[in-house]
Amino acid sequence: MSVWVRLRRPWTMVGIGCVLVLCVIAIDNLAFTDTLMGTTYHRTQTIWLVTGWVAAGVLAAIDPVYVRRLSMTAYQALIVLLALVLVVGREINYSKRWIEIGPMNLQPSEFMKLSVILVLADFFDKRRHSEPWPLTSLWWPGLLLGLPVVLINLEPDLGTSVVVAAIGLSMVLYEGVQARHLGYAAIGLLVLISVAWQVDVIRPYQKGRAEAWYHAIIEEDDQPQRPTSQRTQAEQALWAVGSGQYTGRSEAEAKNSVLRHLPFVHTDFALAPLAARAGLLGSLGLFALYCGVIAWALRVADRAVERFDALVAVGVAALVFWQFFINAGMVIGLLPVVGITLPLVSYGGSSVLTVLAACGFLVNIAVRRRGR
Repeated sequence: MSVWVRLRRPWTMVGIGCVLVLCVIAIDNLAFTDTLMGTTYHRTQTIWLVTGWVAAGVLAAIDPVYVRRLSMTAYQALIVLLALVLVVGREINYSKRWIEIGPMNLQPSEFMKLSVILVLADFFDKRRHSEPWPLTSLWWPGLLLGLPVVLINLEPDLGTSVVVAAIGLSMVLYEGVQARHLGYAAIGLLVLISVAWQVDVIRPYQKGRAEAWYHAIIEEDDQPQRPTSQRTQAEQALWAVGSGQYTGRSEAEAKNSVLRHLPFVHTDFALAPLAARAGLLGSLGLFALYCGVIAWALRVADRAVERFDALVAVGVAALVFWQFFINAGMVIGLLPVVGITLPLVSYGGSSVLTVLAACGFLVNIAVRRRGR
């Protein structure tokens, strides 16, 4: 079967179509937020999206053997860049996450998401287990995952570090872990989080966000309605989402809403202006697009013959799912506020390149590897 025939398979077309529509939505949403802030982010994002599609095309066409061979080298280079960010990185909003390269700001932690997927897939493919893994045999993937998570959290960037950890743990669970050892790991994780909270590994402002979220959930009915200027970011975002009601508001109405007081509407809270204009029905449509991308990735994993391919596809599904789930949960008040973007829709070149490159690799697996 030719490559072009495989490219026209229904699930591949659905996946590519969902990604393309998300990119169009991103430009439209950023063009609107630019009118709020007097910026031109949608123009820059268009350049990043075009670059990302070119990168996706290259990864869709290249022999994946070469990518696999270079995966560990790329991982090591990104570890060096993550360490370098802590020393010479550009600081924005009290976080060092970016390295300036001419007019560009690159965020190594975003690229590390895809790098972790590749190195873990390579590890598990070379050391196949017919039985679920015991924890004692997972020390090397634990190190591969733990090192970037620690470095990213030191920037500090709790949101991205959580996503990287969630991607890796999703792939480990896909491989299978002994149930008894999985219980031990869950208990150990709870203890680790508790200790991190007590010794201030989790920073005071991060604790404040978690506590504000907890009180908002527990005491919501007891809190009087406050003026817009006194609301937290999470409250303002929730009000903005709710203002769209079922079918959304006009641009003029949305501009005069609580969106005027909500920061980061082009990045972390990109869902808020979109929901204000598109309403519940439009938001559900957006969620359906993400579900389409995730379902496509899982379909590729299910039909892959080679274990490496299946693991990469599962990792890409986890990348899109966790980043979407955490960002959306943060905006609608189900989760505490953390610094994380909405895949493809939020402004950010490194994030766009990572997600589109991952989708390019999915196309490669779907059209160049004969599946079941």
